[in-house]
Amino acid sequence: MDLFHYEIQSGNFGDDLNLWLWDEILPGWREMRPGTVLVGVGTLLNNKLPRGRRKLVLGSGVGYGDLPDPALMAECEFLSVRGPRSAKALGLPESRGIIDPAMLIADIPAFRGIAKSGPAIFIPHHDSTHRADWARLCAKAGIAYVSPEGEAREVIRRIAAAPLVITESMHGAILADAFGTPWLPVIISHRFNDWKWQDWAGSLGMTLDIPSLFPLTQRLARLLPRQQRKPALPTAARSSAPAKPHTPSTRHKLRLALESMQAEGRLRSLATQPGLLSDRKALNEAKTRYRAMLAELREKAVA
Repeated sequence: MDLFHYEIQSGNFGDDLNLWLWDEILPGWREMRPGTVLVGVGTLLNNKLPRGRRKLVLGSGVGYGDLPDPALMAECEFLSVRGPRSAKALGLPESRGIIDPAMLIADIPAFRGIAKSGPAIFIPHHDSTHRADWARLCAKAGIAYVSPEGEAREVIRRIAAAPLVITESMHGAILADAFGTPWLPVIISHRFNDWKWQDWAGSLGMTLDIPSLFPLTQRLARLLPRQQRKPALPTAARSSAPAKPHTPSTRHKLRLALESMQAEGRLRSLATQPGLLSDRKALNEAKTRYRAMLAELREKAVA
């Protein structure tokens, strides 16, 4: 099999873990089904899936883009998706929404026995990484900044060792929960995808109420007048005019400045909160179901 997963040039640990996760939880997967594509961890179930080949889905989710069209659906074998919302959206039995496969990482020998140490950590979504000088803001708040662009194994070890994870990255929460590290989800950008978070949480019987990291700025943004868009130039004018570099609007620059002013206090306050954890029984049951699915897949491959 070949692997299909999302890749970002700057790196994103939640996507990059695909490069070694499947060798750990499904040894020999490459030889199992020649000509088939393994759809990896991530929000990948849409019309951008590769066409013309059989696809095996073992825990991916819905959440970005249009749902796969009938032709793509016919090429997919859905043994497991990330959660019940994904299962329902695809017309699958709810029982197929087992769990995000990344939650099995805590059981991989290389990640066992990591002791808790150090301060709480903060992980933004990769889209929010360059929105602020997070390292400086976190240091002022007495917590540690962990970039989602870091090497996946190192980021995961930081999550496992932390006493608390404050995260806009969904896989920051997923890995924290897998290691029993309390976590707090936050919204930074308008691009935050609540739907996919609720999909994963639903696999563990949870419903999340996710706050904004900057609630004051969010309220003020509704009061500020929106910048009017200039009418589009005719096609001929667009093609002859030199491209201009993107300049952030005054509104956007003001918002970032207000966020920076609030960050220290908000992060410091969040670091004192107890954090969330899924029910351990629900987690263990979901992992058992997922492992049973993988075992059946392996048995069929050697039969």
